[in-house]
Amino acid sequence: MFDALQSKPPVRILVQTLTHLVPGGNSIERTDFILDRMCQYHWNCDFQSSKFRQTSYNDFFALNNRRCFFLVDYGESENDDDVPVLSYEWTGKSLKPLPQLAKDPKIQTKLKNEVPFTPQPSKRERLPIREIVQSRLYRKADIPPSELDHMREHLEDLQWLKAHVKPRLWQTFVAEANGYRSYGASEIEE
Repeated sequence: MFDALQSKPPVRILVQTLTHLVPGGNSIERTDFILDRMCQYHWNCDFQSSKFRQTSYNDFFALNNRRCFFLVDYGESENDDDVPVLSYEWTGKSLKPLPQLAKDPKIQTKLKNEVPFTPQPSKRERLPIREIVQSRLYRKADIPPSELDHMREHLEDLQWLKAHVKPRLWQTFVAEANGYRSYGASEIEE
């Protein structure tokens, strides 16, 4: 079967929007929605992780009215500087061209240094579990049982988390943690 994408040149598609404009319930639904819209707009197909690379920034869906970004990369290149960046804004209804976004020096620096087109080996150290859990809460993402167990076993991490998230996100965490408990584990109090 012929893959029409194989004949397409490498490109980066960058979309800026506000968190509350992306429909869906949780982080996965919302991210899938916007990635599909980006690919449908540019390639007339849904996002497929086997064909495209993606990343997001500031996609804290638990907070309304936050500027966030989604990036889809396609193809390979010998020189990352040769790959065009096409930028758009998601209005809540459609994608609108926003060429000035890709020309912004801060955006160019972030793309070049932090999210290069050609994937590089990661140099970042793994974040502490409490910061991963904090990020999951702000992104409206599910928290894996292993991370819930870790938090339950480390009182200092629970105290840190409570001090570093909004009260409603703390309540969300407590409900999720108490909804999943290993046998004999105590409840977390609000």
